[in-house]
Amino acid sequence: MENGKEGAFACAGDGCHQLGLTKREYFAGLAMQGILSYDGQGGSPEVYAKNAVQFAHALLKELEKDGDTK
Repeated sequence: MENGKEGAFACAGDGCHQLGLTKREYFAGLAMQGILSYDGQGGSPEVYAKNAVQFAHALLKELEKDGDTK
């Protein structure tokens, strides 16, 4: 499974099925929170969303370089 599609939160035990956010969605949400906390950037919601997803993707890519995929 691609790292960004894995669940964002740990799931322990046999037969554990995690529902909810993926790592990519969680990281994008955190990036969006940081972007919106600085109101001097301007731009449309679509621009903010695109930037948040790009930051999430970059973080996942960097984590894979270090071998930290879990």
